[in-house]
Amino acid sequence: MRTLTAALRLAALALWLALPLHAASAGTATLSSLAQHVAQHPVVRAEFTQTRQMAALKRPVVTTGRIVYSRERGVLWQIEKPYAMTYVLQDDKVVEIGADGQRRERQVQGLAEIGRVFRAVLSADTQALAGYFDIAVQGTTAQWTLELKPRQPQMAQVMERIQITGDQFVQTLRMDEAGGDSTSLRFRGTQGADTLSDAELQRFNGVPRTP
Repeated sequence: MRTLTAALRLAALALWLALPLHAASAGTATLSSLAQHVAQHPVVRAEFTQTRQMAALKRPVVTTGRIVYSRERGVLWQIEKPYAMTYVLQDDKVVEIGADGQRRERQVQGLAEIGRVFRAVLSADTQALAGYFDIAVQGTTAQWTLELKPRQPQMAQVMERIQITGDQFVQTLRMDEAGGDSTSLRFRGTQGADTLSDAELQRFNGVPRTP
């Protein structure tokens, strides 16, 4: 469950950060210049590779899959390898969908707080975002690094910092956890869209897929 919670925190932040950041100039990057296009697309899709380093394990745990953000419905976090599993993040609940299509609702501690952060980043509410993190931006809009350090004790118990690098799109995202573990995400194939596919709608709505 702790792994799931960490992944969902990353998913919430990553979907904002995976949106296209149109670098029309190579001027100094600022939070406002990076956030100005966050509301451009109602739907965003990306492929990801997640690498989780845990002190208790000698080898990292690597998962790959796809992530889908819908402004109206929430987030689909679809793991494809080494196993098939989908998580649907909506408001105050998480639904787990197994390879057999069975849906199981899970209660995740701190999910309401995740939702508040999620809404702040997705709406480019920099004032609200600054209430959760100390924010530092380096580089230019052509190649930049963004570092977030939690200000609130509840978040600081879980994460130490989040570092993001990118150019027109986010390239990498790394979260260092308070306990010494770390989770990294590498994105590729990020695309914006106006609507969800039928299959995505079915997963959000809980309708079994037609064979």
